[in-house]
Amino acid sequence: MKKICIDLRPLQIGHQNRGIGMYLKSVLEHLPDGNEYIFYCFEKSNPIKEMDINPPVDYTIITTPTVNTVVDSPKNLLNALKLIFHRFGALKSARPDVFIQPDFALGLPKWRKTNNIVIGYDLIPLIYKHDYMPSIRFALSHTPGKRAKIKSAVRSIYYKFKYRASYSVFKKADYIACISESTKQTFQGILGIDKNKLASIPLAPVLPAEESDKSILGSITKPYIFYIGGTDSRKSIQDVVYAFNIARGRGLDIQLVLAGNEFNSSDTIPSVVVREAINGSPYKQDILTLGFVSNTQKIALYQSALAFVFTTLYEGFGLPVVEAMSLSCPVISYSNSSIPEAAGKAGLLVPTGDYVAVAEKILELYAMSGEQKERVILAGKKQAVKFSWDSYTTRLQELF
Repeated sequence: MKKICIDLRPLQIGHQNRGIGMYLKSVLEHLPDGNEYIFYCFEKSNPIKEMDINPPVDYTIITTPTVNTVVDSPKNLLNALKLIFHRFGALKSARPDVFIQPDFALGLPKWRKTNNIVIGYDLIPLIYKHDYMPSIRFALSHTPGKRAKIKSAVRSIYYKFKYRASYSVFKKADYIACISESTKQTFQGILGIDKNKLASIPLAPVLPAEESDKSILGSITKPYIFYIGGTDSRKSIQDVVYAFNIARGRGLDIQLVLAGNEFNSSDTIPSVVVREAINGSPYKQDILTLGFVSNTQKIALYQSALAFVFTTLYEGFGLPVVEAMSLSCPVISYSNSSIPEAAGKAGLLVPTGDYVAVAEKILELYAMSGEQKERVILAGKKQAVKFSWDSYTTRLQELF
């Protein structure tokens, strides 16, 4: 029996409903028995209770004093530095055999007899530096108002320093559990991590057990293609719109349905490029922005869609692809990074940037007979079952 500590502080600093939060919840609910578990948290709250997580094992919670994680003025930098250079004093007496860090930015304990495992999702901030680590000059020139400029400059300095300091954590770790083979290769290529420290352990979809809520389908009046997620530049959502325009222009009477927090309306989308693509579409009346949808509504949207269209430029794993296929939704996606691993031969993949080819796949799928489409759906479901959280936690345990 080993003493395993998992850092749950990411659930207390804004990651509850993001990828890291969903990752932690899934892992905690599929922990294998046979070890002693410690969960490390800030003392301000109990994330296990707050998120209604039900670990199938006994555990102990060890807490550490809370620090302010919001950086919007120079005086807050001290707390931010305390977070980056956290010393894990409260955990020292427990001395776990293994420490699992789901958020590299929160650091690692430096004890010789503790094996440190960091989860490696991706290196997107290094790949897309302009979006994630803007220079001070860029921050100042793109921010109106004196106070806003100061805050923007402080954030620029902080995040550049934070990422540089935090990425050193990967080199200090004993093992990095990468979420795909593609991510593993990226860590080796960009950070120069020794391949013997890298393991590829793919994730699994996070799906609710409840029945689908079909009430969300009330505003949809035609067959539709579907996207759910964010609008950052890496997602290239404008290409989904362009592909939709081409399909409509070739006579296909369909709608485009967009869901996610940033799709409350076509006029409030943060991305100017995406907003202009939607507002400039000659078929704008058939582009529906649903905003936030519940998990049960999301299931209904996947299950009723003609296809999930994913024009991403880079993904650490491509979880939406597996999620869609597990819910009987055909996937049309750009083929890059980890997408071929997630989709296997079941996805309808096209070269990155070729939204014309995306439109052709939409037309092809629409023209399929019921039997042909059923084969595509079945292939997707067979691909999706290759990924499970029980398998993930079993393979993660092999690193112990």
